[in-house]
Amino acid sequence: MRILTRYISGELVKIFLLCLVSLEAIYGVIDSVEKIKDFLSHHASIGLIGEYFFYRGIEVSFRVLPMAGLLATLLTLGILSKNHELTAIRAAGISLVKATKPFLALGLIISFLEMGLNYRIIPHAYQMTDYIKDIRIDAGRSGRVSFELDNVWFRHGIHEIYGVRLVKDGGKTLSHVVMYHLDDRFHLKWQIRSRLLQFQESRWQFNDGQKIVFGRDGALQIRRFVHWPSDLKRNPVDFTFEQTRITHLSYPEVKRYITLLRNSHLPSEKFEVTANAMVAFPMASFLMILMAIPFGIREGRQVGIAKGFGISLMLSMAYWTIYSLGLALGEAGVLSPWISAWFANLIVFSVSMALFLLLNRS
Repeated sequence: MRILTRYISGELVKIFLLCLVSLEAIYGVIDSVEKIKDFLSHHASIGLIGEYFFYRGIEVSFRVLPMAGLLATLLTLGILSKNHELTAIRAAGISLVKATKPFLALGLIISFLEMGLNYRIIPHAYQMTDYIKDIRIDAGRSGRVSFELDNVWFRHGIHEIYGVRLVKDGGKTLSHVVMYHLDDRFHLKWQIRSRLLQFQESRWQFNDGQKIVFGRDGALQIRRFVHWPSDLKRNPVDFTFEQTRITHLSYPEVKRYITLLRNSHLPSEKFEVTANAMVAFPMASFLMILMAIPFGIREGRQVGIAKGFGISLMLSMAYWTIYSLGLALGEAGVLSPWISAWFANLIVFSVSMALFLLLNRS
């Protein structure tokens, strides 16, 4: 089995790398044809274009890895079948399940690799490609740009509502702030009006303002202050548009947003779906290979490069359609976040098990 495993693994890895490079090249050529004209019209430098396609290449690798694994599995099993090597394996009394361990191992390696990439690297790549295209090329600006917001209203916890006229300094300074503190019956107890709310030494502080307390008898108590501590549990980056695009958020940032929204009793379904999807999508590589194994064993001799590519493309598009449908249903609240993110994977796993049962019967 060690000799057989090494032989199958060697063939599988060679074909997988060839498929991965080929798919990336096809995707890259199509993508560059669409983008290069726009870049040249904005007089972008070669270095800047190269930087864009570097980060774009990371995104493309993440997207084509499942299809590359699926295609490599079909082609490898097709070659083994055409060379009558699968027949020889069966004649030697070796179970096909044991002989296909290298394929399952490849699927697990790809899935864990994608999971690691999706933890931080892929969100950063999305952020950089948007930044380079939208700001440095299309807008012709250099240096780091902060997309600051204005006229922001948000809820903090159960009892507080904040209003901010302008965000400055990358979210570290909030200008002309009003904060309303409400009781359990949603009655206004007191409010703070401040010229600035600043983030200093890892905490927020009101500067130059006044606190107004509303008495039950209608009386007002007004107290002016120079500095007043705030218990606001937000980071400066939360007030910049660039960082709060959901595709730019790493897994820890998404989880932090979920906690923040839950503590504020605000809807968090969209972020919960995203968090589950960041784990579910990488597992698709293993499941796609799992589905390809019985199909490749049954139809191996009839699967050439063209047919294998067509089958892989069809299955990948079907998976992506079901996956996107599940996410949409989860964000709409029709399905729970966990089920919506794993919806496509559950279908692929069920189909794979059905194909294995049919293979055993035959």
